[in-house]
Amino acid sequence: MTKSLDLNVGKANKRINKRRVNEALWGYLCVAPLTIGLLMFLAAPLLYSLYISMTEYDLFNAPKFIGFNNFARIFSANGKEFWKSILNAFVMCIGVFISTALSLLVANILCGKIKLSNLFKSIFFVPTICSSVATTIMWKRMYDYYYGTINQILSFLFKIDHIYWLDESHVVGSIMFMTILFGFGTSMLLYISAIKGIPSQYYEAAQIDGANVFETFFHITVPSVSSITFYILVTGLIGCLQGFTVFQVMTNGSPSNTMMPVLLIFKYSGGDYGSFYGLASAMALILGLIIALLTAFNFLISKKWVYYES
Repeated sequence: MTKSLDLNVGKANKRINKRRVNEALWGYLCVAPLTIGLLMFLAAPLLYSLYISMTEYDLFNAPKFIGFNNFARIFSANGKEFWKSILNAFVMCIGVFISTALSLLVANILCGKIKLSNLFKSIFFVPTICSSVATTIMWKRMYDYYYGTINQILSFLFKIDHIYWLDESHVVGSIMFMTILFGFGTSMLLYISAIKGIPSQYYEAAQIDGANVFETFFHITVPSVSSITFYILVTGLIGCLQGFTVFQVMTNGSPSNTMMPVLLIFKYSGGDYGSFYGLASAMALILGLIIALLTAFNFLISKKWVYYES
């Protein structure tokens, strides 16, 4: 009796173990494509870039190992251009905050009872689905000193002399203005979705307490969509620090206050400055580290101002 009971228990355990093994195999099989993709297209290139950053490499000759010389060059007086590009990128990040605030304001207005709100949503969103290259070329033509639309309108309506919108004193504001209008449509739709998800009881309670429109906006709407704000700011700052297309098409790094880190890396990796892949890889790794630290800092301080309903 005891032996047969032990035998049955042993068979049951074998079936359970076999089932667990099958489940584990199916689990590994399901995650295998993603894991292989991450290893092939993220981990392997990152490790290779780390190796190249410690070499002198021009693509035509075998890499020559030079240790941390490329990093030393970046942190020396010869690396001023790279750090200037980092500063330029952080200046451009101001536009992310302006765009976020503008998109929240527009979203809040469109969530009200206004006519043709769907039309305005479409108008504001259309630029985000257009090609960034085509849009930048269009704005570059509009900023043209002689035949640009903006100068023509200002000259005709207000008799203002033509302005060099892409010279050193105006170009930062010009590009920032373009990127704000070009990119706030997606943020606006995210905010609209979030605002519509705020329980109506909050606003009803605020009305009973006598809160005005501004108090309702700043004390109910803004805190309730803070998680969306956090997402928009984090992704926006990361994208801005990696800005390339707009700046290459618009100015190609001239004047110098439009030279962005990725554009500088491109110029050192077979671009205008020659083929210095080791130096370019070192710059890319430092830029990635700066972005990672900034993102970690944003997550750290988010605990003080981001509200999650749960």
